[in-house]
Amino acid sequence: MSRLSPVPTSTRTLYRLVGVEPTLEGMFDSIQADRLDEIGAEFRALDHFDVPAIALHGRYSKDEAGWCADFARLTDWPVVHPSLRGAGLVLLAVDGQVYALAYGDGFRLVPGPLKDRRFGLRFTVRSIDPDDIRAAVARTPGQGRTDIAVMPGGAPIGTLGLDTYTKLVQRMGGRLARPELTVERAGGGRVRSIEGGCGLRLPYGANAASLISDIRTIARVSQEELPHPQLEFVESVVQLQDAETVALLDAALDHALGTVDGARIAATVPADCLADFGRARAVGVRFGSGEEWTSDTFELDYVRGRLRFHRPGRRVAALREARVTLYRDRRTKPGDVMRTEPLQRWVEADLLRADGRRFVLTEGEWHEFDQAYLAGLATQVERLITPTPSVDLPAWRAGDDEEAYNKSVQRTRDGFVCLDRKLVRTPLHRQRGVEICDLLAPDNTLVMVKQASGSGALSHLFSQGVVAVDALLNQPEARAGFADRVAVLGGRRLPEGFLPERVVYAILLKGHAELTIDTLYPFAQVALAHAARALQSYGVQVEVVGIPLEDAPEDDCQAA
Repeated sequence: MSRLSPVPTSTRTLYRLVGVEPTLEGMFDSIQADRLDEIGAEFRALDHFDVPAIALHGRYSKDEAGWCADFARLTDWPVVHPSLRGAGLVLLAVDGQVYALAYGDGFRLVPGPLKDRRFGLRFTVRSIDPDDIRAAVARTPGQGRTDIAVMPGGAPIGTLGLDTYTKLVQRMGGRLARPELTVERAGGGRVRSIEGGCGLRLPYGANAASLISDIRTIARVSQEELPHPQLEFVESVVQLQDAETVALLDAALDHALGTVDGARIAATVPADCLADFGRARAVGVRFGSGEEWTSDTFELDYVRGRLRFHRPGRRVAALREARVTLYRDRRTKPGDVMRTEPLQRWVEADLLRADGRRFVLTEGEWHEFDQAYLAGLATQVERLITPTPSVDLPAWRAGDDEEAYNKSVQRTRDGFVCLDRKLVRTPLHRQRGVEICDLLAPDNTLVMVKQASGSGALSHLFSQGVVAVDALLNQPEARAGFADRVAVLGGRRLPEGFLPERVVYAILLKGHAELTIDTLYPFAQVALAHAARALQSYGVQVEVVGIPLEDAPEDDCQAA
């Protein structure tokens, strides 16, 4: 019996378009005419696709590349080289939904507002191995911070510090686990990765029938299946649909934009603009029909200054109407334009209402953590908080910092070893090392101690437990180094081949007399639930206990 030849595949990025009629005319009209003219586009209807489909291609060209003038100025050697960049795009309507498959610079032809910003991520969290994450891009709302992690060899999701209220995951990649796709059916035993954010990059079937089959699989999975349990937090942030709430948030943001305080507002780079932003030589900002302001980077101070001069009630509208342009050359000529995006995508806001609900403006839309998701997590977390700790810890003396408290435990409690700031170096932690625990209990329970007044510090604490246990389980150097630390500092030997069986998170919550599900910050619960899940997957029990404050006055107890 002859073996069937594998179906060829081609690694490309697919986008899902919204608000586009699934007809040849609708797809053609979705591409702006000036962009088609710019590349001298050629078109063709794809009759053999058996669905409405068109293809177009062209090229971006300049007679002189942007670097030529600088080269000539430095070397006194005049040179002229053209710049040519090809662009191809296939638009097709499958089951009433329009998709765009990009080749080369073809992705620049699709207007940003037409792209479903979560399309690729939605499929990815349902189709990758959570223990083999290979790339992630996450944003910290209100700070303008974008964290990029690249792990060519893969890593468990719990080690990346992403599953906290402080992060909005925008792009994620990992090992593909979806046998229905063409690339998986082709076999070969290779490890294949995908990456999803706004677009979805993976090896698609290279002929019409296999491509359409892959698109239908992606649509079905995204609509009908739930995310992997360890990745469900990615979708815990939902876009607001309530017009009344959106209007109230816009009004609060409008006020904040006219003052020096109010909401936390920060500049950010849209996830799909990161590569272009790194290559841009100039950034332009234009409000309405006014003159464009240019700089070598994006300046939030300029933006806030301009918005402050708009009358109240018009500032958010001005933010949504303004545009940001990235240029590949400081000349900022029309031929140097890399991309133009709404200014609202470059500004983030973080609003915390009096009722405890937290909203973030990202990608120009208001989002909120899904309350049903948080309620479910609260149930999980409540089981972890125990009123009868398995470890005997003393009260925390007022005025002591964490180091002083941990040292006091070793002095006053038999069998405890203080290992606060005693780092262990391993091949994966060469520079700073890894802190295995703050205290080692007499029964060899790892105790992590934190005095906290906010979710950020607790998120770090919970992540520390996962990193420490992962190091002990998977790195012999960590086990050996930790055993040496215990022997020197505690005067006792760990069992041969020691592995932890329990982790205790011991917390002094500032402003609260007691640690309960009601006083633990809501979004810190997100971080704790996922840290616990990761540790339990290692066979490690998790316990959370509150540390009482010594002689704490009764009026220290405040509402959550």
